Amino acid sequence: MNLIDCSYFYVGPLQVMNARQVDDLDNNAAEVQECITAYIERYQSEFLLKMTGKDLAAEVTAYLAARGEDEDYTDEAMETLCQQLRPSFAHYVYFKLVGDVNQNMTITGLMKLKSANENQPPRQRMVKVWNDMVELNKQFVAWAEMSDYDVYYDVEMITPINQFNL
Repeated sequence: MNLIDCSYFYVGPLQVMNARQVDDLDNNAAEVQECITAYIERYQSEFLLKMTGKDLAAEVTAYLAARGEDEDYTDEAMETLCQQLRPSFAHYVYFKLVGDVNQNMTITGLMKLKSANENQPPRQRMVKVWNDMVELNKQFVAWAEMSDYDVYYDVEMITPINQFNL
């Protein structure tokens, strides 16, 4: 089981075009969900390590695995911890996804994707999403410290950025 699912990207500030229920009649909803799910799975461990430290990340991962095996299983403390991490993780996934999907890899290098609609570089959007995530991460750290969790976070996760990467 993952910390979040594709529904975080259906509407709102993290909306991904054509991200919707697979049973929708849209012809590429399944492909979009598959892509988003791949990013969720790829970056979940990295995010947990950066935001909670090795020990707590292992506990969260074990809890999610147990929930995946038995949906009736619940641990209130771990579920509350996961609830605190989910919005921030959604921002992290969105940041990684937007940074990658604007390009296509070829044998000669990276190429910008072509589109009938004129695309804008994602830099400004990525900066906003990252900085929103930073605020959520700071709130999480404050909550975790008040809740007596020993969190060891990577300082980059609470450091805002700008479009010039300064």
